[in-house]
Amino acid sequence: MKYGGMNGKICDETWESLLTTANNDFVSVLVLWYSGVGLGSTYAWMLPHTLEKYLKAYLLKSGSITNADLRKFGKTGHGLKEIWEKYKSISTSTTTKPKLNQSFDEIIDDLDTITPKLRYSGFISFSSDSLLYFYIVLCCLLRYLIVGKTKYRSSFYGLGDHYFLPMNYHPMSDAYGKIIVHKMLHLTLEHAGCFTNMGFVNQMDFDELSISNTAIFEKLPDCPICNRSKIDQLTLIKFYRDICPRPIQEDAASESK
Repeated sequence: MKYGGMNGKICDETWESLLTTANNDFVSVLVLWYSGVGLGSTYAWMLPHTLEKYLKAYLLKSGSITNADLRKFGKTGHGLKEIWEKYKSISTSTTTKPKLNQSFDEIIDDLDTITPKLRYSGFISFSSDSLLYFYIVLCCLLRYLIVGKTKYRSSFYGLGDHYFLPMNYHPMSDAYGKIIVHKMLHLTLEHAGCFTNMGFVNQMDFDELSISNTAIFEKLPDCPICNRSKIDQLTLIKFYRDICPRPIQEDAASESK
């Protein structure tokens, strides 16, 4: 390959390789959404693609399936619903929140309709502002189950610095992309904040629709909700859109599920 094109050799996937590519897709989805280019068909395709990889990584790591089994899924598309049902049949790691579990089933049903053909449709929009919220929560829950409590609690919601390298070396930047993702995860997982297509942050039902009590607790020094300030939309928008570097201080993580 004269100009260093990608090698077309296909190797057996491991749960580690699937986790890595799923993390890359997950970060890409959040940064694309933040950048205002989250309505295209490529963006939409990445939503089920991310969950498919997380689910396969979980199933491979648990020993529930083999590489040969992986190839049986998704003959006509992602096979997301099929993989999800397999996950539910062997996993005892459901949340204790019926409303959240129901919402996970519903988002899988919705995202399973995104077929490979839709990658070329040019434009896809979603009717519910809650889709991104449940996508984030489900991805984080699966990543937590895959990497384990200790690593998840100590590594930025299970993500590593190497996923943000393109954002780290800009002369005017101190990990802008990481700050964007961190704040979105913080508002979603710690405060049940739902990001809308218009850039607003709606408050969800923390008790019923958040996994924060099963994952990690932290406080950000400039988060208005953490500081118990008077909350309004403009305050929250300013918080998560302000990507200037700042020190981040984490509280001791609760070890309770």
